Amino acid sequence: MIATCKKRKKQSSGALLLELLIIISLIAIILSVGVHAVLLSIKSNKVLGERDVANALASESLEITRAITEENWENIYSLIKSTQHYQTIQSGGKWAFIAGDETINMNNILYTRYSIIDNVSRDDTTRHIQSSYSSADNDPSTQKITVTVSWLGGNPVVVSGYFFRWKNKVCAQTAWTTGGSGNTVKLCSDASYDTKDAAIDVTGGSLKLQ
Repeated sequence: MIATCKKRKKQSSGALLLELLIIISLIAIILSVGVHAVLLSIKSNKVLGERDVANALASESLEITRAITEENWENIYSLIKSTQHYQTIQSGGKWAFIAGDETINMNNILYTRYSIIDNVSRDDTTRHIQSSYSSADNDPSTQKITVTVSWLGGNPVVVSGYFFRWKNKVCAQTAWTTGGSGNTVKLCSDASYDTKDAAIDVTGGSLKLQ
């Protein structure tokens, strides 16, 4: 009788020990998964936060570009296209473009920001912007700006926008002088005009377009 009781106590103790080990193992697994999930959440929130900052910086650059183009269309149209990186600065109380990349420190993270300017062409029939630029259909009153914001450990944010020349100036023209061929933007004041051919007759004080 006594031997049977001792045997049952040993079996009971062994079962309790096994259950305890199982519980400890389960707790360890749950804690491990929980910690991993928390770390992933923290990392995800960090990445999203950094990307939000990058998007804000890109949007800011587009708004500054809007101010630059509205002040004077030549501020953007006369710049080097497609290859040159530009950053924005304040000069004489106004925003302006200068060549190069801009480094911005936000929350102890260094962001690099720059803009690239491209000419734009339009379909002669629809007047829609063409997906691929054609110099023959160039629209001198439209420019495309692409802003890139990059930072260490993150995927760059790239945002594009189109800007239009909608303000016109009245320029006093004092003479008729051929300024060359093409469809360039003329500055005030400028006494010359552009022509693609020699079929413009300015004799007798008249201008005939053929």
